[in-house]
Order: sequence, then structure tokens, then C-alpha cells
Amino acid sequence: MTALSAARIFFHGLLWCCAVVLMALTAYRIHYTKGRDSGDILTLRTHYYDPVIIELLVTSILTILGSTIVIGLIASRMSGPKSLMGEMLYLFIVWVMFLVGAAITTNKWLHLKWCRGSYKVCRILETIRAFSWICFGLLSLLMLFAVADYFFSRHKKGGSAYGGSTYPEARTVTAAPATYTAPAPATQQPPATHTTETTYTEVRAINAPVTATA
Repeated sequence: MTALSAARIFFHGLLWCCAVVLMALTAYRIHYTKGRDSGDILTLRTHYYDPVIIELLVTSILTILGSTIVIGLIASRMSGPKSLMGEMLYLFIVWVMFLVGAAITTNKWLHLKWCRGSYKVCRILETIRAFSWICFGLLSLLMLFAVADYFFSRHKKGGSAYGGSTYPEARTVTAAPATYTAPAPATQQPPATHTTETTYTEVRAINAPVTATA
């Protein structure tokens, strides 16, 4: 597993935790507004819900499901190029949804400092706004990490890897040309020289004069 893959798992886990918190906050806000029999410090409406809160609730649920699947794929090393494209599509969709939700929430409840010290409803709305932007920022980082991991893997593995560990590295082996060594020619031994050893006794016998006998 590469460092980028490990970073993606960490930030997906952090995004998952923030999405769980945001889901709980938006669910509480919906329960609060639907159960109001009278107005509160911010409005006189009763039994209502805010469409942007519903949108953030749905987005947080999608984020929880999507990040769980992505973490499982990366950790088990069962991901591939198609999984990467699916992850990037999922990240882009929830990125847009969080951008819309955070922008509308910020525009609608921008100035709540005057009531957050005394009223819980103001603190809840400010926390929802903060976690919306946090999730948006984490998604931006995850999109950058996913793109960087994809191109880094293509450069390292020759264009067929995802996550840096799914596909084996392609190696090109060039066989060395076979060399033939001719046997060395046999060397002829010089003919053996025959030496005759002449002893001193033989020399005397040859040179001695022949005496006749009567």
C-alpha cells in the first residue's frame, strides 16, 4: 500500500466521522422543527422543516455509505481502475451537494452570534454550518489525493495500476545473446628423442686391439 492510499484511508475515515456527526445534527434539527407547536427565537413558524437541512441529511448518509465502501476496497486491495473512477464520481457528487448545502446554510444563518450564547437552536445551526464546510474541505482533499494516486500509479506501473499495489509490475527481460567458444586446437607433442647411453666399458672394448691366439 502506498503512502497516498494510506492517506486516503485516513481522510475517508475522518470524513466518515464528520458525516456521522452532521447526520445526527440535521436529524435533531428536523425533529425539533417538526415538533414545534410555537415559534422560537428565529421564527414564528410551527411544524416545518428546512429543505437545506434535508439535503444535508441525505448527503451525510450518502457520504457514510460511500466512504465505508471505499475504505473497504482500498484496505482489501481489491480495487481497480473502474473502482477508482467510481470513487471519483462519488466524491464529485457529494462534493457538489455539500457545497450547495453549506453555501445555503451560511447565507441563511450567517449572523447567529447574538443568540448562540443563550439559545441551543442557534448553536445547533452554527455547528451544522461548520461541519458542512469541514466535510466539503475533506472531500476536496480526497479528490486531490485520488487524482494524484491515479497518475502516480500510472507513472510507476506503466499505466495499469490503482492504489500502487493491485497489479504486478511489468518487467522487460532482455535475453543475453548466446556466445559460442571454439575449442582450442590440440597441440602436437614433439617426437620423443632416442638417446643412446654409451658406457666407459663399451668404449674400451671397442678401442682395444685384437690379439691373435696360436
